Amino acid sequence: MSTSTAEDMPSNTLPGVDPADQPLASPPPGQTANLAHPASNAYHAYITAAICIFLILVFSILRIYSNVYIRDHRTLDDYPFMLASVCVLVYISLVVALLSKGLFGTHVWDLTLGDLRNTPFLLVLLLESLWGPFVWFIKLSLFLLYLHLFEPLRWIKKVVWMGIVVTGLFYFSITVAKLAMCAPRGSQTYIMAFSTARCSRAKVLGVITGAFNIVSDLYLLVIPIPAILGLQVSTARKRGLLAIFMTGFIAVIASILGIVYRIKVNSDMDDTWKIVPFYLAVLVEMTCGIVVICMPAMAQIARHRGRPNPGSVNRANGNANEQATSIPMTNLPTFAGLRTKLSRGRSRHGHRCSDDSRAQIRSNSSSGKALEEMTALPE
Repeated sequence: MSTSTAEDMPSNTLPGVDPADQPLASPPPGQTANLAHPASNAYHAYITAAICIFLILVFSILRIYSNVYIRDHRTLDDYPFMLASVCVLVYISLVVALLSKGLFGTHVWDLTLGDLRNTPFLLVLLLESLWGPFVWFIKLSLFLLYLHLFEPLRWIKKVVWMGIVVTGLFYFSITVAKLAMCAPRGSQTYIMAFSTARCSRAKVLGVITGAFNIVSDLYLLVIPIPAILGLQVSTARKRGLLAIFMTGFIAVIASILGIVYRIKVNSDMDDTWKIVPFYLAVLVEMTCGIVVICMPAMAQIARHRGRPNPGSVNRANGNANEQATSIPMTNLPTFAGLRTKLSRGRSRHGHRCSDDSRAQIRSNSSSGKALEEMTALPE
């Protein structure tokens, strides 16, 4: 990412003014420099950060509640999800810390040479380096969620593991490359390191990373679609499931905005101002990733709250009265019933089930029950 420094910016030299108080650039036509009370758009990031933290905490707590008190079952994706949530909160905190330093979020012509300090550039390098691994942890959680929900489908396993390996290698490789290009060497300060031609070439890596991020987000968005369309449930149920996972489309939009603003930061003289919208897009994308991972748990909570109080059911009449006071079973896609039908079909025709049939039979496992809970909402 490009950042303005004393070496790569034209200065508006004022006679009789201390060099440290010289502005970094001349204002464009129609603009007036305000060195004493510069304008700042950092408050946009503060508001966005507060909203993102609220959403992450609320959805994470609800997911934990669903897994511990409703399902009473933990899955493999729970652990990377907790790590991803912490990583996003750390990233948000670092963005707020960066913008609170006063350098970024201000027009470049409202800054002086004396405003350039090492700490903001250190934070920028830290954010650029952590972004790849943190985003991968989010995608890893979503990949493992797919693996859990659609485990019986063999092709899901293949595309999920391929996605995990490819995205992991890419994001960590990009992180190493950015550190190699922009980290200080020898006696260099962070300001000096960011001013080198070597670090300027990292702009291309930023654009490549943004493009790959869009492709990987679309990849994650598309994976569950054929699996959901293949489920033997009503059309309304399929639409409900698709709606749950299509919330990830917001993350795709945020990724597109992220690469747009990254290009603007790289090419615009006023990059200290334009960097704020870029970080807003990054925060929204990360938060959407966390929310999407929590959506199946939200469906389980909604289903749980729709159940009647067991104490109100007349146990003397057994299951008949219980079903009469419960949610109509016609609204519930039963994988057990599907398994029975497939088994009977195999007995009547006397041939082996296909891979898809065996997958549907195995869907009565924990992954099948998880899907059942997700689709058991009123139509």
